[in-house]
Amino acid sequence: MRKVLLIVVMVASVAIAFGQKNVRQSASNYLKSGKLDQALESINQCIQDPSTAQDPKTWLIRGNVYMEIANSKDPKYQALDTDATTKGLDSYKKALEFDTKKEYFEEIFGRLNTLRNGYYNAAVDAYNKKDYKGAMTNFGTGADVIQIAGISDTASLLNAAFCAAMANDNSAAKGYYVKLLNGGYKSANLYVVLSDIYRQEKDSVNALKVVKEGIQNYPNDLRLFLAETNIYLTFGNTPKALRNLTEAIAKDSSNASVFFALGTIYDKLANDSTLTNEQRDMNFNKAIGAYQKATSLKPDYFEPSYNLGALYVNRAATINDEANKLPLDQSAKYDELKKQADSYLEAATPFLERASQLQPNDLQTLYSLKQIYAREGKGDKLKVVNAQIEALTK
Repeated sequence: MRKVLLIVVMVASVAIAFGQKNVRQSASNYLKSGKLDQALESINQCIQDPSTAQDPKTWLIRGNVYMEIANSKDPKYQALDTDATTKGLDSYKKALEFDTKKEYFEEIFGRLNTLRNGYYNAAVDAYNKKDYKGAMTNFGTGADVIQIAGISDTASLLNAAFCAAMANDNSAAKGYYVKLLNGGYKSANLYVVLSDIYRQEKDSVNALKVVKEGIQNYPNDLRLFLAETNIYLTFGNTPKALRNLTEAIAKDSSNASVFFALGTIYDKLANDSTLTNEQRDMNFNKAIGAYQKATSLKPDYFEPSYNLGALYVNRAATINDEANKLPLDQSAKYDELKKQADSYLEAATPFLERASQLQPNDLQTLYSLKQIYAREGKGDKLKVVNAQIEALTK
């Protein structure tokens, strides 16, 4: 009697399994004939039944049904699910998980790739219209779609990150760069840009983590050393910044940017009131040397020319303050200090004039020159500078 019951149970189980497969076939037939409501109802029955719930074909058909709903122009079918695309993609993902023999991989990949290409084209169209936010979203979505098949879409992610930067969305750009790294894409520039985003966010831990990983992969790339230096400068670690720049100069002594960066550090130290006068004077002279080296390597480099002029002007201002604090009975000392201040202003003049030639519309440079010309009684030059300032501030 027990054997008979066992046979009866086994026959019943087979019947149920075949029954669900028939339902799945019905879903496929309804899909082919465009009856999306009935196809959806049938396929959703199948994912609830244990006999077909882990069958990749079930999830493939379900994905196809939802994608047809998403693309339908018929309001009746559109109303079946307002989030059909997401559910379709989730279904394809499930199908791939269950498809251990990769029986359906090519078909699913083809569908995902077609969808990805649609997003890519939409992104290009948005970019051409200067809709950088829309371009970013479409590039990113396309990358997410093809990632379902285990493929990192480097082109889309790089484009998404670029568009995020164009849209001033550093947070989104950071997310895309992280996806690129996690997907195995490596480039020195990626590490530089990502570390700088963390730096701007005041996240010193991740900024240094990323840049150090970059240096480990690209130990001879100067951009990474400079990025690390910038991080140290941002977070006040001057000794490490100086060490980095020294190493950078050893790698490339013809890079004007490195000498300019070095000059800015010495410039800062020259104005550090916690240091002794001797230390400040030493850093003052080192700053001059670094800035001059930068301008000699790159004569059209505005920043070191301006900073050189500003360095001398600031030193003159400090001496003037010292002179103005003297008692009235120390006129000889007063005259001596004023003479020193004038000599620094005189030294500043050619560098500021050069900076003004390089960037004629820079008001800060013009205001500095105005101060010097007025003090030195250079009426003709003062008249020209005042006219330039007036034209720029109208």
